[in-house]
Amino acid sequence: MREIILKKAQGLFFVAFLLVTLSAPHLTGATVQENEGGGGNISYALKNPLAFDSIEDFVVAILNVVIVIATPIVVLFIIFAGFKYVTARGNPGQIQEATQALTYAIIGGVLIIGAVAISKIIGNLVTAFGA
Repeated sequence: MREIILKKAQGLFFVAFLLVTLSAPHLTGATVQENEGGGGNISYALKNPLAFDSIEDFVVAILNVVIVIATPIVVLFIIFAGFKYVTARGNPGQIQEATQALTYAIIGGVLIIGAVAISKIIGNLVTAFGA
């Protein structure tokens, strides 16, 4: 039974590989241009599918998306830690869990903000040395 499933999976993988390989020029927007004069020279050009001109812009855009998604999560974890403090009612074990949850939430927020700050610093350094 396992061999049959493995053979079917291999067949599906092969078909998917063929489809991707044969449609790659269409997916990437590749164009073929013949040079003037008919010398037989052919040049290929790929269109940039991204809306970014540099890797720096791309990384900044990804970090902005991460901030938009992660900020509410960090806030929810801080609220959750506060809820754990309130429901602990003096129990040392639960207070320790709440303190740990709050510490991890704050560390996560600092790491997210730090990633953006580090990317800005590196971008400024590269721009300064490139000029």
